[in-house]
Amino acid sequence: MDFKTAVFNAARDGNLTRLKVYLHSWRSADELNMLVGAKVGGATPLVIACRNGHYDVAEYLIERCKADIEQPGSVTFDGETIEGAPPLWCAAAAGHLPLVRLLVRAGANVNSTTRTHSTPLRAACFDGHYDIVKFLVENGADIEIANRHGHTCLMIACYKGHIRIAKYLLSLNADVNRKSVKGNTALHDCAESGSLHILKMLLGHGATMDVDSYGEFLCFTAIMRWDIYGWFFKLEK
Repeated sequence: MDFKTAVFNAARDGNLTRLKVYLHSWRSADELNMLVGAKVGGATPLVIACRNGHYDVAEYLIERCKADIEQPGSVTFDGETIEGAPPLWCAAAAGHLPLVRLLVRAGANVNSTTRTHSTPLRAACFDGHYDIVKFLVENGADIEIANRHGHTCLMIACYKGHIRIAKYLLSLNADVNRKSVKGNTALHDCAESGSLHILKMLLGHGATMDVDSYGEFLCFTAIMRWDIYGWFFKLEK
């Protein structure tokens, strides 16, 4: 095993003691920087430490080794490879609030994006990490930055059925009628998820029942969810 891989594996496994032994053996600052910034499988030691929730390792890499907190890497979530993910995105997506705080305190860009233009905030919205969503917003995260498909934080919260996050974003005046590249709105995403509670919240904040770019009306999106469809039927009457 080469030294680069040994350092990466120690960071991946959260083995701070071993990591210190490996990195302390290098006296040259240039050599240390090379090891800390080297990628194995597309990810740096800091990226994989943030992905796996190893706070002590990440803290050591940032504060003692001066690791680049913006250097992106490739990580896997639910079997999908995410390209160009900054450390903050990894920590937010994985639900590691202490790591998110550490990175923001160190100056990480809260609006940094992956290759598909997903922000740390959107990643937190996706998996329902409310505390991280709130923390990022309070530290300057833009709720209206959409991914490459034009899909916003509000849309993904509605699609995933995260009521508390959707309510919070609406309290911040998130654009309820903004359309994605496909032409759907948060209301369409909500109908697909089947959350009647969120649907009522969206309508209460001025959401309109439009046709998307495929000519699909909201009721047809909701028809597979009989509770939603029944409520629409009563609304139309």
